[in-house]
Amino acid sequence: MGYSGCHLVRRRWAKDGPKDTAMVATGSFRENPLCRRQGMIAFPGAPMADDGGRSEGARMPPLADGPSWWFPLLCGAGFGGRLSYEMIRSPLTSLYARHLGAPTAVIGLLVAAVTITGIFIKLPAGSLADQFGFRRLMLAGMMVTAVGPFLYLLVWVWPQLLAVRFFHGLSTALYAPAASAQVAKSFPAQRGRRLGLYGAAENAGVVLGPVIGAAALAHLGFAAAFVVSGGIGLLALLTILPFPRDALVHDGRWSTGEVLRVAAQGVRQIIGDPAIRLVGLIEAALYFGVGTLQAYLPLYALDQHIPILNIGFLFGAQGIASILFRPVFGMASDRVGRGPFIVAGIGLCATVLATIPHMGQFLPLLGLSTLFGLGTAMVTPATTAMLGDLVRCRDFGAAMGVFGSIWDAGHACGPLISGVFIAWIGYRSAFAIIAGVMVTALGIFLYGNRKKISEKEIYK
Repeated sequence: MGYSGCHLVRRRWAKDGPKDTAMVATGSFRENPLCRRQGMIAFPGAPMADDGGRSEGARMPPLADGPSWWFPLLCGAGFGGRLSYEMIRSPLTSLYARHLGAPTAVIGLLVAAVTITGIFIKLPAGSLADQFGFRRLMLAGMMVTAVGPFLYLLVWVWPQLLAVRFFHGLSTALYAPAASAQVAKSFPAQRGRRLGLYGAAENAGVVLGPVIGAAALAHLGFAAAFVVSGGIGLLALLTILPFPRDALVHDGRWSTGEVLRVAAQGVRQIIGDPAIRLVGLIEAALYFGVGTLQAYLPLYALDQHIPILNIGFLFGAQGIASILFRPVFGMASDRVGRGPFIVAGIGLCATVLATIPHMGQFLPLLGLSTLFGLGTAMVTPATTAMLGDLVRCRDFGAAMGVFGSIWDAGHACGPLISGVFIAWIGYRSAFAIIAGVMVTALGIFLYGNRKKISEKEIYK
């Protein structure tokens, strides 16, 4: 069954058995093979019963979002976890690496090590969350967030720092897919808005992390800065402890081989879906550009004799724009569809990226950085919500894991590839090439979705 022109049937279960009611409006729909084997009718965001989809109740479409008392706690945990994580990611890691005597060429690897971990871990982590529950994976990730910063105190040489960085990458690799899947599955009617709000909370930590990290380093030194980061991570861990416990998909008697087999099956189902691959491609393309700016906008600005404090404002403006507008664009995508925001956001970010090397003054660069943040605010809530629209049954965690791995691949490759081009042909040509890659990815996305997909809610 295709993505467009799919008439979905809502079944009404009564004493005399199932009866088909009126046909529901057409919408974006993908028939999941797992759902089909279980004799189910797949509806976007449909919650599964504890029996794995064998009960009649599992076949019923969701009519409303689930309870939301835990959502503010999740946003608080996302904020605290990101704040702790980003304090060390920038600027502490690069400065500490130089303090330890790491070669300049190695510093980039030390900074990117946490993202490389995410590329390989998010794939299985998301699928394991589908089996063991989102809360368990979130707790595991937050434990790494809380413990990781204290391990930096034990580092004396840069190879040790590399090992700690790879371990620290487990924090978001385990936590992020489970948290996004929890939101996407729990709020089918407000998926874009809720994901936008949660993304804004995380981005607040992304914006404040480098500022607080730099301030702690300037006034207290490396050791105290790591302790502050660890303390914030501990608070974030405590925030998610009240979450309700998840029901296990299996009865706890599965062997390790069976668990891995089911995890691999979920990942294969997600990777095998071309629509999900296209959504992942768009997010990877976006973060291909984000990673490029994170690595080389500071160096370009320094070459233009812009003060270091003002360089911090460039990233602050970008982050604030993303925080403020993510919920707005996420809610709007629930109403008018995901596609327009993906197209507008990628187009805006690519244009900004190509324009930056032609500007040498602070105020124009500040405006461009703000517009880039606006573009990311358009794309990420829409892509994450679109992923939730496409996923059925118990595949939310696996989908977010695959999505996160593709995302991290783009994020890690951006600085590496753009650095080669900048050294070879300079900023203007290199940034133009990166922008061209983003536009090309958008073209592939649009071509793959050439059939018109309705983004309207299925249940009115």
